[in-house]
This record gives sequence, structure tokens and C-alpha cells, in this order.
Amino acid sequence: MDKLIERILKFFENKSIHFGLRTSLFIISIFVLTTCDYYFNFSYDIHLNNKIEKLESIDKLKKIYKTDSLKLAELTELENRIFKRTHYSDRLRNLDLSQFKILKKSDTTEIKSPIIKNDNTSINNPIRSLFWMVFTSGYFFIFLIILLFILPFRGYPHNELKNVLGSISGIIILIGVIGFLTWVAYRIPLISSNHPYLNYILNAILQSPLIYLIFWWNKKRLKN
Repeated sequence: MDKLIERILKFFENKSIHFGLRTSLFIISIFVLTTCDYYFNFSYDIHLNNKIEKLESIDKLKKIYKTDSLKLAELTELENRIFKRTHYSDRLRNLDLSQFKILKKSDTTEIKSPIIKNDNTSINNPIRSLFWMVFTSGYFFIFLIILLFILPFRGYPHNELKNVLGSISGIIILIGVIGFLTWVAYRIPLISSNHPYLNYILNAILQSPLIYLIFWWNKKRLKN
């Protein structure tokens, strides 16, 4: 294992290999490792074992300090904090991807309230469509992803290995950016409970400064 890590480090430190190729391979490697870890639960098992060990240690300490109410309260608080810790895979699995629909007739779901004295009142709970949240939060980056998909098929020099790997790593980065922007968009409260589309419009508008900065940075880089 140590030799494998040493070889990997030597590869990334090798300056004879193009920096862009090394960077692309690094990003792709991280993505592949994360994906494998997500599906095969390598780090999840470590996370779970560490969690159990810490809870067992706290339980032992609680027995030692059972007469000290202050320490016992602190240990209980620490125990609850550790118990509530979740692995990143748990958070991803808890995402409701059922909302990801291109054609969505309504942004509200109708939930019937409990029947009290024959009162069948319906309550509309507005929800935001995941598809439109992703699209309006990252439409520009989605467009870039499409371009990066097309680029390697345009022929030489775009089909060189370093450029193909660069496109793949670029797509991975952009997917991460879209995910982050969508997460930020969900932190913004609903402007109007009856009109969730107002938040979609706001998401699209908030991207404008970021798009401008990208074009400004690219223009400045080309001049230099």
C-alpha cells in the first residue's frame, strides 16, 4: 500500500508529464475513488467503527463520572453529537431525486390534513422542483458541460489524451459547481409560497455576476 501511494505521488510530482494531464488525472482519480467508496462503503465502515468506539468510550466515562452531574451532562451532550454524525453517503442517499422531472405540471403537492370532525380540508405545501432548481442554478455550467462532451469528438488536437482527460475532469468539476450552487439556492427561502418560480428566476439572476467574472478572467488571461 505504501509503495502504491509512493508511486502515485511520484507520478504527480513528475514535471516531465504535462501539468494539465497530471491535474486531470488527479481530479478523475478523486472522482473514481469517491464513487467506489460510495458504492462499496470503504470509508463508511471506518466511520461506523470509529463512531461505535467513541460511544463505547463515552459510556465507560459516564460510569466513572456517574456521581458528577456536570461532567455527566457534558458527556451526554458529546454522546448525542457523535451519535447524530452522519457519513456523506447517508446524506446523498437521503436526497429526494424523485423530484427530478423535466415535465412537472405543478410545484405543489396536495396533502390531506387529518380528519377532525369530518373536516377534510386540503393543505397545499409548496415544494421546489429539483430539476428547475438545478437548471436555473447552473444553466451556464450545464452549457459548458455539453461543450466539453462535444469537444473530444471534433478531431485533432481535441482528441489528444490530455485534452480528453481534461474534458472529463472539467465535467467533474462543473458537476461539483452545479451541485454547490443548487445547495446554495435551496438555502434561499421561498419568495412566495404560491409562486416557487420566482425562486427559479432569482437563481438564474444570481448567476450573472459569476458568469461575468468567468468571462472577465478568461479575457484577462488571453491578454496576458
